[in-house]
Amino acid sequence: MATETVSTAASPTGSSPALLSRLSVMMFLQYFVQGAYLPVASVYVMRSLGFSSLEVGIFSAALSVGPIVAPFIVGQLVDRLFATERVMAFCHLVGGALMLVLFAQTKVWPVILLGTLYSVLYVPTMMLANSLAFRHLKNSNLEFPWVRLFGTLGFIVPAYLVEFWWLYGLEGSELDRARGIVFALSGIAGIVMAGYCLTLPPTPPQQHEERKYAPGAVIAMLRRRDFLVLVVVSFFISIAHQFFFVWNSPFLRAILDTGGWGAKEQSIASIGQICELGVLAALGLVLKRLGFKWTLVVGAAAYMVRCLLFAVVFSLDPPFAGKLILAGAGQAMHGLCFGCFLAVGYMYVDRIAPPDIRGSMQTLYGTFILALGFFVGGFVGGQVGEWFILVPGDNPIYDWTGIWLSCAALCAVCVAAFAVLFPKDTRPASGT
Repeated sequence: MATETVSTAASPTGSSPALLSRLSVMMFLQYFVQGAYLPVASVYVMRSLGFSSLEVGIFSAALSVGPIVAPFIVGQLVDRLFATERVMAFCHLVGGALMLVLFAQTKVWPVILLGTLYSVLYVPTMMLANSLAFRHLKNSNLEFPWVRLFGTLGFIVPAYLVEFWWLYGLEGSELDRARGIVFALSGIAGIVMAGYCLTLPPTPPQQHEERKYAPGAVIAMLRRRDFLVLVVVSFFISIAHQFFFVWNSPFLRAILDTGGWGAKEQSIASIGQICELGVLAALGLVLKRLGFKWTLVVGAAAYMVRCLLFAVVFSLDPPFAGKLILAGAGQAMHGLCFGCFLAVGYMYVDRIAPPDIRGSMQTLYGTFILALGFFVGGFVGGQVGEWFILVPGDNPIYDWTGIWLSCAALCAVCVAAFAVLFPKDTRPASGT
């Protein structure tokens, strides 16, 4: 099979161990903040605060609505006005304080409002962390996957801190209420991250003789077929990505209830991040073998396979151990989903972006993945859940097969569209 040529040009020595260590700690803290709450946020607001299926979807959408303005504000700030690390420090400091306030809330709309404000500050820092790393790494194709691997470790660690310390031995309504500690943990970690950002390598706006208006130049890049196809397909893949986070923890809770198990949702969900570690470790070699196009196709296909595995858990209705195996296999697909699609998507954007608008390119791409797509995905997930309620009530019973097959159908369209429309031979934009 013919493959694309992936550039691996770099300094003979690559980046220094000290720089790699500093960026790895940055990624660890960046995703520790999110890993503390995201895997169980849905089941907490549903079981403890009494959110309906649609309200759960709205809350999930709220966590990504703010960065819709990111390419036009945050990207412009870091490309033109302020150092990236200082913008990140401000966002994490205020975002951490907001998360501590959210921890104390019990009503639907205050929680949704605070989630919206938090997303305005947190989600852009994910793109900025990537942009800062790409800016300083000497061989991003080989070094970025290893640095980003520590972000995955950061996402995993809170699951075990929470479930094997704070929640250990709790059951029923006591467990449901206690899960709220994840928001306090996230808030404290965000404030710590704010301090660490001030120690990162200085990343001021790049000087360039031709000072194009960054958002306009980024939008002009959509004339490139490869970038346009990547953005459009990523938008729909991100709907599937958010769909997963809307329903994964309630789905796992439904499985665990059949076996009488307590708080294990986060540790089971962490199987995906553990597999992600292996994918990221091998990602540089995978790109050299398959190229960008087919690596991205593999990632999109993993989203579809994950949904199909989840769909058969209750339709086949095996014994409890069988349900856990199928659910665990589906969680493992997250490694391919994230590594081969989301991480490679960021790497591809960095590859084709002109140097003076890299920050805006990353935030525009991040907007379609982390804002518009996730925003729509929250509503789509919530509405699909309403369609497939079998028994309504405070703890409704769902048709999980119908929920996951709906998402699998969307993913199948994305796989076919990307395989057919994304060009095989691509090149960086002029000036890179």
